Amino acid sequence: MEDELTLPWPDEEEEAPEGGSPSETVLTVSQVNRMARESLERITVVVQGEISGLSSSYPYYVYFDLRDSEASLPALLTQRQFKALDFKMEDGALVTVKGTLSLYEKGGKYQMRVAALRPFGEGELQRRIEALKRKLQAEGLFDDARKKPLPQFPLRIGVVTSTRGAAIRDVTVTASRRFPPAAVFVRGVTVQGAGAVEQICAALDIFDSDFPVDLVILTRGGGSIQDLEPFNTEEVARAIARLSVPVISGIGHEPDVTVSDLVADWRASTPTGAAEAAVPDRSEVAALLGKVAGSLHRHAARDVQAGARQLVGVRRRPLFKGPEFLLGRFMQRWERAADTLPPSPRRGLSRSRDRLALVTGRPVFRRPGEMLDRRRAGLEALRARLIQGVVRDVEGKAGSLDKVKARAEALSPLAVLERGYSITFHGDSGRVVRTSGEVEPGTPLKIKLGRGTVEAEVTGKE
Repeated sequence: MEDELTLPWPDEEEEAPEGGSPSETVLTVSQVNRMARESLERITVVVQGEISGLSSSYPYYVYFDLRDSEASLPALLTQRQFKALDFKMEDGALVTVKGTLSLYEKGGKYQMRVAALRPFGEGELQRRIEALKRKLQAEGLFDDARKKPLPQFPLRIGVVTSTRGAAIRDVTVTASRRFPPAAVFVRGVTVQGAGAVEQICAALDIFDSDFPVDLVILTRGGGSIQDLEPFNTEEVARAIARLSVPVISGIGHEPDVTVSDLVADWRASTPTGAAEAAVPDRSEVAALLGKVAGSLHRHAARDVQAGARQLVGVRRRPLFKGPEFLLGRFMQRWERAADTLPPSPRRGLSRSRDRLALVTGRPVFRRPGEMLDRRRAGLEALRARLIQGVVRDVEGKAGSLDKVKARAEALSPLAVLERGYSITFHGDSGRVVRTSGEVEPGTPLKIKLGRGTVEAEVTGKE
């Protein structure tokens, strides 16, 4: 049993003077609390713990408890300190606090007066992310005005992601199903851990210069805030911003928005959503082609009808009722004038009459209705050829679409695996095994087939 600490009291047989023994100092409660406070305030401590019971509604101080699994410590800081923090202080946040211990004399309760406070663990990482967001937002990298529109029919799509996760299959399968003419080119990178930031930036630059595409999808599956750290770095954010083609971010972490999501031209919550945003659905394309063909047909029919109405109006003009109707009065006046002229001018008028007779004898004057009928027949033939041309053009484009779809499916990296080929990865490092010299007997392997993955071990090599 532990020894108990007891205060020395005078022997019961010894008579103590009034007010206590001469060898004792009797203190009041306030004196004891004051002594304790003065002793505690000489101590500066650094404490790590979880914030609990945060109360910031008081005018001068913010009160909270620091706790761990076994105990709690009351603490306070000023409102000025609270408002100057560069991270969100809230219940559940893990923090490191530096300060002095103090004691509230009236209540006999001790607490910690905070001199400095900062997050640690996830809290510190979140603080850095929030600081980076504020910096890039001030530079305008999140502004909608700088974001590039997505192409309506992209034919070359670059994908930056890990070749080992489900994200690559989600993107390629979705894009091929929705819009077969689109070719998907994958640049495999490490999406978390050492080297991830450098590989992601290099892959983005390749698709912008050495291997140009219509748009880029930057994607990965979900993960913790530590797993997503490469997508919350300034290097990756600026690599996205300087691309000349649109970038779709599909990080796959719905609750939190990464810095890459904010800089990208389009944000999707999953890899599948990123592929759906990148390409149209083929049923929508077919509907659009049908709409265009219908519009061309209506325009052609409207033009033909307008031409026919114009011809009917022309045919009703006096000129096409016969030359006599138009020239009768003038011929009569000409005859009367000719009779009153001397012989010489009369011969000139006779020649003019002969030329006029020659002109009026042409088909346009003799049979204007036949000429209009031929013109109308020509217009009807032109209308039929125009409609046939539109139909042939639409059918030709549909055939081209099927051919491009077949080529895209043949070039798909997954199609190669479906034909019986496989890709072998080193079981530990995940690197692709290209030669037998890269493995030894006993080396674990992962073999990706057209459907599924098997694990194996090297028993020998040649």
